[in-house]
Amino acid sequence: MERHFLSSSVHPLPSRLDFHHITRSHGRTLRLWNRTVATIGPPRTTLTAAGRVLASHPPAHRQTSLAMSTTLFTNARLVGRGDETYSVLVRGGRIAFIEASGSASPPPDAKVHDLAGSSFVAPSLIDAHTHFPTWAMAAKRIDFYTAKSAAEVLDRVRAWLPEQPDDGLFVVGQRMRVGEWPDVADMNRLALDSLETVRPLVLFFAGFHSLCANSAALKRIGFEPEGHSGVLEEADCFGAWTKIGQIPPAVLDVAVDLAARNAAAMGITEILDLEMDFNIDHWTRRVQKGTDVLRVRCGLYEQHLPSAIAAGYKTGDVLPNTQGLVTVGPHKIITDGSLGSRTACCHDPYPNEPENFGHFEYEPKTLKSMMEKAIDAGFALAVHAIGDKANQLTLQTFASLSKPALPGSSIEHAQLLTFSDIPLFTGLGLIASIQPAHMVDDRELCSQFWPGREHRAYAFKTLADAGVTLKLGSDAPVAKVDPWDALAVAIFRTAAGEEDLPSSAWHPEQCLTPSEAWRAVTSNGKISLEVGDRADVVVLPMDPLKADAKELRSMQVMGTMLGGRWTHFAM
Repeated sequence: MERHFLSSSVHPLPSRLDFHHITRSHGRTLRLWNRTVATIGPPRTTLTAAGRVLASHPPAHRQTSLAMSTTLFTNARLVGRGDETYSVLVRGGRIAFIEASGSASPPPDAKVHDLAGSSFVAPSLIDAHTHFPTWAMAAKRIDFYTAKSAAEVLDRVRAWLPEQPDDGLFVVGQRMRVGEWPDVADMNRLALDSLETVRPLVLFFAGFHSLCANSAALKRIGFEPEGHSGVLEEADCFGAWTKIGQIPPAVLDVAVDLAARNAAAMGITEILDLEMDFNIDHWTRRVQKGTDVLRVRCGLYEQHLPSAIAAGYKTGDVLPNTQGLVTVGPHKIITDGSLGSRTACCHDPYPNEPENFGHFEYEPKTLKSMMEKAIDAGFALAVHAIGDKANQLTLQTFASLSKPALPGSSIEHAQLLTFSDIPLFTGLGLIASIQPAHMVDDRELCSQFWPGREHRAYAFKTLADAGVTLKLGSDAPVAKVDPWDALAVAIFRTAAGEEDLPSSAWHPEQCLTPSEAWRAVTSNGKISLEVGDRADVVVLPMDPLKADAKELRSMQVMGTMLGGRWTHFAM
């Protein structure tokens, strides 16, 4: 049920930052119903930090999405509907009709796009788990995903620091993967102090559940540096994350706008934003100033719940003055840690650490009380659980609630499972919100930290076969926002560049079928469009259900519609 609330404060949105562009060398000719031939100029493109070529746009103060209009696609292929072609009418933000080609006359007010039987019209895509503002800032931060040692990271930071502005903000690096580092202990406060003593310097480990800070950063965050290792984990790390994310709108909103438009260029029309900050006012401001290419569900955390309840918010409420794009999302609860930090709560101890089973953040009775408080206030739940014991305890707590969780409630990650617990997922009607890219990142860590249990990690197919509803996301910035890579991993269990290697699929018995994966990433939760659906639509050059991993990863979206208006157009 959607409800509407009073507006929030507004802050100005500046023009876009300067980004480097590369330009495609060709246009595309589009045939219209009235036989007029329109040549659509080549879109400018920008190369993201993740290496994907996406559409670019004018500065934010001049950028407006193309208005909603009546649009007719003719000779369109539909994903999941065989080789036939169709006429698809978009009117009033909905799919008004789907008819066999040639059986319907074009409405006089329709803009007609003849897809010539070669392009596909399909539901748009989602990213069901992001920390979107932090992802938006990732392009300004140094990434250590490939670093092999603390020494390499420190050398790279030393070379990088002179390029960073002295703007009063944290200097941030990210995604240190330390599983095979020979010198993990050398990543500490003193090492970072040797590089920077004035500006606050923070380096996140992969997973963003832990970080290393210099003395200036520790002071800014609220810790006494003397005698401190510089490493913050779990709750301390999340508290630091919130402070690091306190970036002026003049900087952050521009980055968010660009990231949103890049997401639209990949066919995304909806995200769940689980940023640590209370994001409702921020997204209201952004939409009012022109960032209007995504539907955004704003999650909130325990510290935000009293304010949200006092304001009368409930999951599903539509925020006013946001064109209906911003809604209140679920209440996020984090129950355990992460694999890379060896804090995910497991039944078995971590190798060579007989006392370390990870940690479970709450006593089960406390977790139950938190869940029931949120449910009573009208909030769906999104509960983080990574280790097998964390998933078991979380599922058991859901089962013990005095009233069922609201529809749309989920377990986020569900990375390591005891298979006998999976029927609880189905019986409770919970969504498994999964991030396929984490599987690629964690394969070696699973072997290192969960030996003998790898077959129970990222068990996508087992969940699907049990009837569990799946939703695909990225957990950006932990992984990049890229639904096509998520699809490739979910279906083929391979990383980019491994597609042609023999036996490269990691535990191929857990591969989803193309239809299962596609349904988990579409905005309507279905394979194809249906009459009456919201007109959140993508136009594709090929059938994603028949694409191989390389083709999925290189998919160039021809157009994205949000409620019947173009948010990306490259036809």
